[in-house]
Amino acid sequence: MNSRTSFDSRCDVSVIDLPAAGVDHVFAADRAGSRALTIEVVVDGASAWTASFAAPEPGIRALTEVLGTPTPTALCVVERGTAFLGDALRPASFEAIKTRSPIVGARQLLDGALLLLVTPWEVIAIDAAGVRWSTERIAVEGLRLAEVNGEWITGIADPHDDQPHPFSIELATGRVLGGGDIGR
Repeated sequence: MNSRTSFDSRCDVSVIDLPAAGVDHVFAADRAGSRALTIEVVVDGASAWTASFAAPEPGIRALTEVLGTPTPTALCVVERGTAFLGDALRPASFEAIKTRSPIVGARQLLDGALLLLVTPWEVIAIDAAGVRWSTERIAVEGLRLAEVNGEWITGIADPHDDQPHPFSIELATGRVLGGGDIGR
């Protein structure tokens, strides 16, 4: 399990074993299994709190990672492809983000102050206010983000297909140009 942030963060996060006395907060997505990621969080040197995050079995190789967000006290905890977003100053605020499939990757864009969560089919943007947008379905069999070009991010839909499909996503709105031929 990884923890990373390129954003300014006031949170110190550690992955821990389940304490014998339990945790302060429990978050579970619909159909979550018994496996959970357990973390300890300290914000600005204040008292620590603990939480466990449980997700359903994703069925594919999915991301497990604690990610910083454009908000210095907010975290995005991804457990087996299910993303939970909340403010570490208000631990009870964490909620699962609705996606069409499990999160398999993430990219932090400092210039645009966005955290991009990537599934095999879509991209979800997190900004300082929370979820900014979620794209329509872009791919049939996976996608790969490439580079940021001004106000757009480019990528390839179905990169392992005989005919991969380039796409661009407008970072301000989530509008997609191109992508896979999926009957849109």
